[in-house]
Amino acid sequence: MNKESKRFLIWTIGCQMNEADSRALAQRLANVGLIETDKAEDADVIILNTCCVRQASEDKVYSKLANLRRWKRPGRVLALTGCLGVKEKESLRYRFPYLDEVIPIGEYDEFVEKVAPSIDYSEGEPLPLEKGNEVTHYITIITGCNRNCTFCIVPFVRGREKSRPMQQILQECQEAVSSGVKEVIFLGQNVDDYKSPDGEGGLSELLRRAEKIDGLLRIRFMTSHPRDMEDDLLDVMASSDKICRELQLPVQSGDDFILKRMARGYLKRDYMRIIERARTLMPDIAIATDIIVGFPDETEERFLNTLKMLEEVEFDVVHVAMFSPRPGTVAAKWTDNVPWDVKRERLNRILDLQRAIARRKMERWVGHNVQVLIEGYDANGHPYGRSSQGKRVVILKGKDNVVPGQLVEVRVERASAGQLAGNLVA
Repeated sequence: MNKESKRFLIWTIGCQMNEADSRALAQRLANVGLIETDKAEDADVIILNTCCVRQASEDKVYSKLANLRRWKRPGRVLALTGCLGVKEKESLRYRFPYLDEVIPIGEYDEFVEKVAPSIDYSEGEPLPLEKGNEVTHYITIITGCNRNCTFCIVPFVRGREKSRPMQQILQECQEAVSSGVKEVIFLGQNVDDYKSPDGEGGLSELLRRAEKIDGLLRIRFMTSHPRDMEDDLLDVMASSDKICRELQLPVQSGDDFILKRMARGYLKRDYMRIIERARTLMPDIAIATDIIVGFPDETEERFLNTLKMLEEVEFDVVHVAMFSPRPGTVAAKWTDNVPWDVKRERLNRILDLQRAIARRKMERWVGHNVQVLIEGYDANGHPYGRSSQGKRVVILKGKDNVVPGQLVEVRVERASAGQLAGNLVA
């Protein structure tokens, strides 16, 4: 292979679907002879995979683009893909004239052909990305969203729902396992709406078939929508040793008025029924959610209903964001009538409450055994991984023969709001 192969770096922000897209693009670039690097100064090609769901995400992209002005010079390629590229394509080229390419989401082949170097194959074919150390593999099973939540820009930038054929997904699972992967995570903006276009079934059937793959130790999926979650999905989770006890179920608000304004399609009581059934079937299940504070017409009383819900449910993880109007959405036409300082104060109140809840829930694991899929080693050389509930677990004792990809049992000895720590069970 040409010893002067170009090097590339992909910077990613946003959801796990962006992470999956970045790995797919990286694989294509590696297949034509480019070498991945994590240092911008060594890169000949930099691609930003972007998000525009929140204004804060957009601002980070703009800051990154501005900083890369100093990096850009003749012979170097700067490209951008992801949701912000769909939303702001023309204005991006105007604001950042040194941006070479805006790549449509998932349409990478033309770009790869442009940046592919001339390769001397006399010493062998270009090598694909090394997958031997990859424990977890993301698989996008459905793109887009058919819901029309009044705050959400996803349907505008990702389009309508489009599911992949089930056999194609299962084949990708099998290939990943053959390369050393132990866990797959099925992804979708609304994963519950997955339906194989050839009529082979939905998410529940996909999970049933995937768990039969030899060598696959764990399966996760995200993100679910409370309006579309079916009872059968929880039954499949509860009956499986491979499907993890973790549910990503955004509620967005604990107040019925605000939920209606958001056009979420459910009320608080509907959401609580799902939680109750999930915990009846799986008492150890972990539940993560999303909250938006400061939505138009969110009064203090309505906000308190959200705080009350957090106390009632005791979520394991809460992702909270301040409402920011997204162009093209219904809510962007409304008066943004909650002041910024009130939004910030409400966000901090949720964070304070959730820290206490998270610590309390983590401490309940002390003295119990958990199964941990080892992912790597921390800065102190201790193996770490995640439990079925998605908790990060660090192994303190009995770690000498533990390697990534192993499924081990750990007795939890201590806990913080962010992780568990314990000793390997012989």
